[in-house]
Amino acid sequence: MLRAGIAGLALLASAAAAAQDVEDTKGFYFGGGITQTSFDEDGFSVADVDDEDNSWKVIAGYRVVPQFAVEGNYIDFGEATAPSLIPNTAGFANEAKAFALYGVGLIPVPYVDLFVKAGAAQIDAEQRGPSVGREDDVTEFAYGAGAQARFRNLALRAEYEKFDTDIIGDLDLISLSATFTIPTGR
Repeated sequence: MLRAGIAGLALLASAAAAAQDVEDTKGFYFGGGITQTSFDEDGFSVADVDDEDNSWKVIAGYRVVPQFAVEGNYIDFGEATAPSLIPNTAGFANEAKAFALYGVGLIPVPYVDLFVKAGAAQIDAEQRGPSVGREDDVTEFAYGAGAQARFRNLALRAEYEKFDTDIIGDLDLISLSATFTIPTGR
């Protein structure tokens, strides 16, 4: 009976600590990360397309409750390139940057969050080449999913995001980021 009582108290203490950990996640957060973008290579019709690039993103958000946050990202997608078919001329290049605003749904468990996010992205895309020079500034639907491990106010996250543009096609983004939360008062 004593062992059952001690086990029960330990379980309650553990649940209280987990609830405290989840409660501490509410508040403003900011951070940044490194990314790898995969460009839709349908925009190029030449061989030797380099359709992936590493770049960066900046993250800022507010976690309203443990299960929901509003988040903004600035993303530099980098550049996809292909050589020119005409000797001694510049090659082809696609590049993009975006500002995205998301609603983020989270499933908090002790020290880990699983999340999905959906929103809109203002994408500035550009395609350049020997006879091509197009720009596109468009707002499109954007979505993603990921997981983050929390260590007090610091979180390390891995996520996948998807974007669409009219002139350079789909952009698939994989990122590793770190965020820091400034908890709100209790």
